[in-house]
Amino acid sequence: MTRKTNVSAMPGKVRELNLSNPIINELLQMHTYCRPAGSETEALFVKRYLDSIPDMRSDAKGNRYINIPNRDGSLSRILWSSHTDTVHAKGGRQRITYGGGMLSLSPNADSSCLGADCTAGVWLMRQMILREVPGLYIFHAAEEIGGIGSHHIAIETPELLDGIDYAIALDRRGTTSVITHQGARCASDAFGRALADQLSTKGHTFQLDSGGTFTDTANYTDIVPECTNLSVGYHNAHTANEYLDVPFLAHLLERLCQIDPVTLPVVRKAGDSDFPWGNSASWRSGGTASYASSGKPRHLEDLVYDYPKAAAQLLEDLGITADDFEQYLYSVH
Repeated sequence: MTRKTNVSAMPGKVRELNLSNPIINELLQMHTYCRPAGSETEALFVKRYLDSIPDMRSDAKGNRYINIPNRDGSLSRILWSSHTDTVHAKGGRQRITYGGGMLSLSPNADSSCLGADCTAGVWLMRQMILREVPGLYIFHAAEEIGGIGSHHIAIETPELLDGIDYAIALDRRGTTSVITHQGARCASDAFGRALADQLSTKGHTFQLDSGGTFTDTANYTDIVPECTNLSVGYHNAHTANEYLDVPFLAHLLERLCQIDPVTLPVVRKAGDSDFPWGNSASWRSGGTASYASSGKPRHLEDLVYDYPKAAAQLLEDLGITADDFEQYLYSVH
């Protein structure tokens, strides 16, 4: 790992955190692991940071989960979600740089991305568990190759989600989003606003975002009423230009540890969708959904025409820039 004093190409104020702080140092060390789904490096990462937590459990697909009860011994109604794999092209370790409050790849790093998607979310959940913040914590396997771990839970072991009213993924780019739609509606505006209010401070505001793309909580929308995804501070995901706003992430940790579920409403009914066709089950299929209207399959071209903003956001989340797309257009026309 290398360090530099400033990251002038990155937005925001130049802010530093004390690298002698063990949890910040741990965050940086976690980002040195390149973790394609099923790789040896992912297994080493999981063993070091998750299996070392007492009472952590695993299932047939490699998901890790643990339930932290409320102080009165009852079970929490919140599911916290992240995933242990990254989109790295190959496993191994990578060199990273921290400066100006931003974490990124070192200039000489032989790597395809930083992997803050979803290392940031895993770090948040690990710290929350260590602080005994109530909730069902699921670290999903193989999200980046189709949500395989969460699909297994939704289909094979849905009883794990009994009593859960809120599924909150920590897997969204940026610093302001409370996702209400992952293709189809996944959370009510009333729930989203209440959660945003709890997370917002005088200096930083969260807001509703209907432009979400797939993450594991999308596979639970037929089981859990309110499913969302929260911004955790990374940008340019899935590219070598990915970076993470570390001070924002540290601030978010403190806000998440203070969430009061008593004030969060449950408005959406599990299975409800405001898509003009089908229901949420068409989205909840491990990344292989086939959308339909009146029983007839929808073509991808039709969906892009009807939902250009969602299509553009999906391309952006996959690391495809406007220049990339323009070059593609010139190459095929």
